[in-house]
Amino acid sequence: MDKHEFKNSIYQEIANVGKALANPYRLRIINLISQDNYSVEQIAEEIGVSIANASQHLQVLKKVKLLKTTKNGHYVIYSLANNNVYTLWNALQNFSIRNNVEVQATLQNFKKEKFTNVTSIKTDEIIANNNLEDLYFLDVRPKKEFKRQAIADAQSIPIEDLKDNLDQLPKNKQIIVYCRGPLCVFADEAVQLLQEKGFNAIRLQEDVLEWKLKGLPVN
Repeated sequence: MDKHEFKNSIYQEIANVGKALANPYRLRIINLISQDNYSVEQIAEEIGVSIANASQHLQVLKKVKLLKTTKNGHYVIYSLANNNVYTLWNALQNFSIRNNVEVQATLQNFKKEKFTNVTSIKTDEIIANNNLEDLYFLDVRPKKEFKRQAIADAQSIPIEDLKDNLDQLPKNKQIIVYCRGPLCVFADEAVQLLQEKGFNAIRLQEDVLEWKLKGLPVN
């Protein structure tokens, strides 16, 4: 093997990873599985495709070593191959949000239409301007994701249960609501509801994994 064949071989493997990621459903799967492990059936329901279709996407991601599997009884459970997969996804997501005009416009137009009064805050702003003990962190993801990992001392009320559990929330504290990151709307829905009910609520732009990457406390 000469040096050109050597380089082409390596670059081809890197290109295979890029090709595997070049599909919106696969990116949604990576984002979902970064929060917790999921079965094929659960993934299909979450992203709105058939089980067969979800399985095909999962096999593509597994083939390039982005995902790994374990067995739980009759179910195949998918998880990220390692923490570097989240780092790769997060970098791609953040790059697209910051540098792609179409992504920015779509996000802004959707939120302007659906969540006009919802404001958001970045982790760095929270740390610079607040004592964490003075804030109330609310996690509106599914319980299983909260149990896997959450911001330290955060409280869990899944978005579908929030309306019936408003009495659990403080009126005298700033409520920081978070979900699966900037492309998830659970937190926007929650903040909109809380503001309508008189709570002081704001959306955290990042997810718990990026919070952890910044060296901040998690459970």
